[in-house]
Amino acid sequence: MKKLLIATIAALTVLASISLFTSCSKKSELTPVNIKPIVYQTDNITIKVDPKLELLLIALRLAEVEPFSYNYYGQDYSQFVDGVDNLFAKQKDHPFVKEIKSRSKNYKDGYRPCLAIAQYISDDMTQMTIKQKEMPKELETFWKGINLKTFIAQFNDFANTSNYARIWLLYEPHLKRQAIAEQDYQTANIKGTEWISKYFFAPDSKPEILLYSSTLTSGYYYALPLTEKDNKTVITQIAGAYWTKDNDWNYYNSTLNITASYIYALVEKYWDLFSEDLTRLTKKIYEENQFTDKVTDTIVKANNSTVFAIVCSLDFDLAKDNEEIGTAIKNAIVTNYLYKEPEKLIALAEYYQSNRDTYPDFESFLVNYLPQALKEL
Repeated sequence: MKKLLIATIAALTVLASISLFTSCSKKSELTPVNIKPIVYQTDNITIKVDPKLELLLIALRLAEVEPFSYNYYGQDYSQFVDGVDNLFAKQKDHPFVKEIKSRSKNYKDGYRPCLAIAQYISDDMTQMTIKQKEMPKELETFWKGINLKTFIAQFNDFANTSNYARIWLLYEPHLKRQAIAEQDYQTANIKGTEWISKYFFAPDSKPEILLYSSTLTSGYYYALPLTEKDNKTVITQIAGAYWTKDNDWNYYNSTLNITASYIYALVEKYWDLFSEDLTRLTKKIYEENQFTDKVTDTIVKANNSTVFAIVCSLDFDLAKDNEEIGTAIKNAIVTNYLYKEPEKLIALAEYYQSNRDTYPDFESFLVNYLPQALKEL
């Protein structure tokens, strides 16, 4: 169970829309890094390989932070990881890497706050798009006390001293193939994203799904904060695995990952509504099973978000029409997450589905019905 909790935190560790603000450092002080992101888009799904995020992941790897220091991929997908190890070897003592290593040494929460900062770095890596006094709350746990001017200066220097632009150019064909493979898979699993749109959103508010494709997460998935684009919700996730297209379980699990990312982001967005009861339920499970680990907010958010994502996914065709998958999902609620009365959780999801006139989307249900319902569990 302990390993499962750790994996859940790693995989899900999910937030509001942030406007762009004036730079905290002057552009003329730093050297621009000119790398174009790799972007493919199909309908409402965008696949992106982002240079800023990749560089941050490289720093985490050099700092020997798990799971980023792992390499679970076979030869086809490990080229960039192997290249990073060889070409960035001399940068292990760079101030930016040392800063990452120092902050991660005694860090106990999930790494979503660490990764989320990449969204606030300008494309040329010379500016922060937020002011120091407007630091988003979702960054605080990992980056507490960080000076944004120092951060961007170190980040920019790390990119330039490592010749990151040249390394990117060297591996760009591989990174493009990586993104295309993700796009092909998502196209094959279109029923999954269509179900997410139908189940969680009103008919006129189809969400956008942004997947950052990377080989530097060792197969883990990370939910990033929700944003808004053209009055639509953008579900953002770092997609760290490569799924084969000939396995129904892959289709189910990849859909579940996106679902869990969305629910995690909502739970965090409205944490004040749920913190007391979700913490109570989690502590009860720990006590009943004699777990000695500390129940942190991150554990509570991650595990409960995943459990409820599993419950909701029972409505997905692969669970409804495939007896093996449906049975395994229900069993997982009890055997993996140790909820003794899964039927009560399933009843919550069924109530949502039966009352879509009252709750046209899952967010309205989450805010207006679920807080009181949790008190009865």
